[in-house]
Amino acid sequence: MNRYDPPRWAPVEDAPIYAALVRKRGDVPAEVKQVAARLLEESGRAVDFRSVRAA
Repeated sequence: MNRYDPPRWAPVEDAPIYAALVRKRGDVPAEVKQVAARLLEESGRAVDFRSVRAA
């Protein structure tokens, strides 16, 4: 999970400090986004809201 894909909004050559941190610690924001997406998917399967209707 510590694979580095430069973010689209910040080219590596424009953010050398960020690139060094990513190489050392991993791309934490990308990992958080991935975990959040997985949790949303899992929670969607765990909780069925189909029976709830809007008032």
